[in-house]
Amino acid sequence: MEKKKHRSFGKWRTATLIGVHVLFIAHFVHWKIKGRTLAPLEFNEVMYTLHQGIVTAGFILMALVMLATVFFGRFFCSWGCHILALQDSCGWLMDKLHIRRQPIRSRTLIWIPMAVMFYLFIWPQVLALFHGLDGPQLEVVQAGGARWSSFTTDNFWRNLPPPGVAVFTFFICGFAIVYLLGSRGFCFQACPYGALFGIADQLAPGRIVLAGDCTQCGLCTKACTSDILVHRELATHGMVTNPRCLKDLDCIAVCPEDAVQYGFRKPPLFRKGQPMGSYSGRFSFTLKEDLFMLAAFVISVFIFRGLYDAVPFLLAVGLAVCTAYILHLGIQLIRSGTVQLRGIRIKVTGHLRPAGWMFGAFTVAVLVLLVHSGIVQWHTWKGRSVFTELSGATAGVPAEQLGEGIEHYEKALAIGMIRPVDRRKELANLYLLAGERAKSIELLKGIVAQDPGHVEARYRLGELASAAGDHGGAIAHWERTLQEGIVRPHSRDEELLGLAALAVADERARKGEVRQARLLYEQASTRTPNDPRPLLSWATMEAASGADPKAIALLEQALQRGADEVLVRNNIGGLLLRGGQWNEALLQYRRLAELRPGDAQIRYTLGVTQARTGDPVAAQESLTKALTLDPSHTNAKKALDLLALQHRTDPAPTGPGS
Repeated sequence: MEKKKHRSFGKWRTATLIGVHVLFIAHFVHWKIKGRTLAPLEFNEVMYTLHQGIVTAGFILMALVMLATVFFGRFFCSWGCHILALQDSCGWLMDKLHIRRQPIRSRTLIWIPMAVMFYLFIWPQVLALFHGLDGPQLEVVQAGGARWSSFTTDNFWRNLPPPGVAVFTFFICGFAIVYLLGSRGFCFQACPYGALFGIADQLAPGRIVLAGDCTQCGLCTKACTSDILVHRELATHGMVTNPRCLKDLDCIAVCPEDAVQYGFRKPPLFRKGQPMGSYSGRFSFTLKEDLFMLAAFVISVFIFRGLYDAVPFLLAVGLAVCTAYILHLGIQLIRSGTVQLRGIRIKVTGHLRPAGWMFGAFTVAVLVLLVHSGIVQWHTWKGRSVFTELSGATAGVPAEQLGEGIEHYEKALAIGMIRPVDRRKELANLYLLAGERAKSIELLKGIVAQDPGHVEARYRLGELASAAGDHGGAIAHWERTLQEGIVRPHSRDEELLGLAALAVADERARKGEVRQARLLYEQASTRTPNDPRPLLSWATMEAASGADPKAIALLEQALQRGADEVLVRNNIGGLLLRGGQWNEALLQYRRLAELRPGDAQIRYTLGVTQARTGDPVAAQESLTKALTLDPSHTNAKKALDLLALQHRTDPAPTGPGS
């Protein structure tokens, strides 16, 4: 009998995953060299599409992967996901170091990815429908405007965590979760995208199938790192129906009979009696233990999310899962006589071993951290509630409520291990509302000393200097804002940079530095695409320098941005009159007369323009209307008298009957 040739898909999968990371590096290098590159191909960017209607590159990638999964099964996770590559690499390293890892089987934690997926993708839509809001209108945002676009970007990290947070995320999602929850623990106990792919997989005809005689040797199950009883599912259903199957093909590689293959069958969703990923009695915990871990997870995820403005949601989910399991083990350490942790006996017949004392101390530290973080988050939440309610107020702020917000912020910053920049900024705003400018300035100066690129802190320092009459100091702050400011995602930084550019441009225009002012006005206009003020100020400067056509063009753009139509058309009309463009000016003043029918000055100017364009009858009517509206309008009376004089001195018509 010919010996079966050994097959290995592992090397191909490793090469593919390495290729994915090479593309990541090339993407980053292209951005550093060119300054602008393809927007991040991150599934996180799907949020922009679902919540704001912006079709992003990440959304298109997600749609393509989902479509492929519906037909071919859940391949992407094992062949294209960098997080799974991280987990498999950590697992491989642990094996080399002889560190045991073991999957946990929880009847509650297994539903976390589905719950997180619902919260991220579906719940916002449910809330919008409940409040009667229209769904987002799909659109592609072009480069320019607010410097944000769907498919290209100059801010590569616009939706990614800072490098330090990313490294910590990799540690938690890699080593910590793999050690505590088993291989691919993040995929099956935390990842919302995995939940979506698992649902799509149930529609897929592409499966791991039984294509020959099977001796039930169990090698396929042993090779499976997704904790699936492959041999049992093949025997029962003729294929693997479990949505946790990531199609890494290791089960095919180890089958000595070549009985396990990839093929196409009727999708599991359309078959009866499928396991749908259940463990069928193989749970690692009792129901009470599972419910305890679920409660610990829910509490932990609320505490960790946004902690110190540094913990993103998915990292909070990973931390919460680990915390829930660690606290469960801590209770076991107290209640059970013998406890093992990944093959290490930490408690034997009621006596803690050295490893047990170490783990107990670690569990206590985790619990203390959780409680401490919860207190910090509670004070932060209370302070932010007051800030959100009062942030738009300029007067009449209740002193008691304001004091409560300041007190909570001060406590959060005092007891916290980190003093988040944005919380200090919000506290500075509350101090300003309370009339304590010195404390507000002190906080803002501390922020820019720590983070020179913080746009809002520098801009607010300029506002405070301006309010105190220090015009030069305000301009200096706004100039530094433009020089050093770094735009952060999900902030008002673009708008504030635009306002800073506008203020500095006005100063340059006042000093007659037209060229520099033009550049700054253009920058302000670009950064505030819906604000007409930069265009109005720019037009004023151009008109003062004699560039009337440019000023008129800018005023017309300002009108499109929602500027006061009366103001804009009046300015355009004046510039047209100054240039002798009477017919064009007539159109402006006709519209102004419609907008302000009771304005005598507009009627007067309209009448003069009508007279100059050869329509004396209409001119007489407009001038008469101006005098009716304002009998003391001497210019209108003079124009009307002049019009009558011209009419009397005109030669009489001649003809056959004269």
